[in-house]
Parts: sequence; structure tokens; C-alpha cells
Amino acid sequence: MPLSENELAMLRHTRHQVMATIINLAALAAATTTTLAQCAAIDLRRGQPTLALTIKAIYGAGTRGLRVHVRTSPTNSATGTHPGAINLTVMTDPTAHFRVNELIGLTILNVTDGSSGVITANTLNTVTVAALAGGVTNQWNPGDAYSIAGADYDATDWDVWDTAFTASVALRETENYDTDPVYVKVLVENLDPAVAVTLLRVVASLGV
Repeated sequence: MPLSENELAMLRHTRHQVMATIINLAALAAATTTTLAQCAAIDLRRGQPTLALTIKAIYGAGTRGLRVHVRTSPTNSATGTHPGAINLTVMTDPTAHFRVNELIGLTILNVTDGSSGVITANTLNTVTVAALAGGVTNQWNPGDAYSIAGADYDATDWDVWDTAFTASVALRETENYDTDPVYVKVLVENLDPAVAVTLLRVVASLGV
């Protein structure tokens, strides 16, 4: 049975969306992929039932479009302890499982010391900053706890799709999901080997 006008009005009144831009770049160079640091996390802890991701960009005179990688995380934060020797710039956690250089641009917090620094490189179990600042000793001491907000995302995609492509035109494409993960981030890969994409934006719309 179709809904009455009153029921439709109530549905329009009670169901709405919260929208946020999670990636906003002037350009994405050829053959590159955005990073975790360039994407704001989508927080689904309130149990929002739906998620729509809208990709906007301007294609150049290239031959290929974009690939969208959707990654998930249960925490949106990597945590652990530095059990090694004193170090000014390198945190080592033998139990960590980072992907090489995936953390560049994120900030690591020395929870024990109160200092922090922007990550410039990382290996499987080390994180490097130019310098720590804002703490007591501004260094890593044995037993210091750390936290990296915006990290701890899966290495494999929850979803992946290629956008439509027409050279030298504007792109606007939306993918809709029923939600299940706790946190979501999006990585956008420029598949064109020679031409940059400009005015790249990713907008998340959450049904509440």
C-alpha cells in the first residue's frame, strides 16, 4: 500500500542526512593515491543506517579516471607502547603492524610525556617524526605510551569501485551503503599515468 501524504510528510520530517566533506584537494597528481591523513574519519558509532559517498572532480585531458578505496577501522586510533631505548624522533613498538609510510602526515601523541609530532615516515613497527614538542622531555622514553589518531585502518578494501571517465569534464558520482563498520575513510587513486585530477572532493552523507 502506498504511503499517504501525511505519512510521507512525517518521513521527510523525521529522516534527514548529515553531510561532511572528508577530502578536499586542489589537485591529485597522476598515478598517486590520497593518504589516511588527507581524509577525515567518518564516525558511525551512533548506528547511522546509511552512508552515501559522493566523489567530485575535474578530469583533465587524460585517458583514465579514479579508483575509490573504502577502508574501515574499529577504533580510528593506533595505540601501544615504546619499550625501547630513549630516542628523540623514533618510536618503536615491536607489536605494531603498520604498513610502510601509511601514517605520513598524521600526528603521533606521546601519551606519557604529553608531546606530539607530525609523522614523516614509518615502517612495520617504527614511527619517525622531525621532532616532538609540547611535552615534558619531548623524547621517547622506555615504557612511554603512544596514540595515533586517524590510523588503524584495514589494509584491504571494504569496497572499491572505479568512477566513470570522460576526458576534460566534471565528475560527480555517488555510491550508497547500508552501514556496518565503526569508522570509515576513503582513499582516492588517480589511475591516469600522466594527467592530474583537479578540485577533488569527497562528501559523506549519513542517514540519521
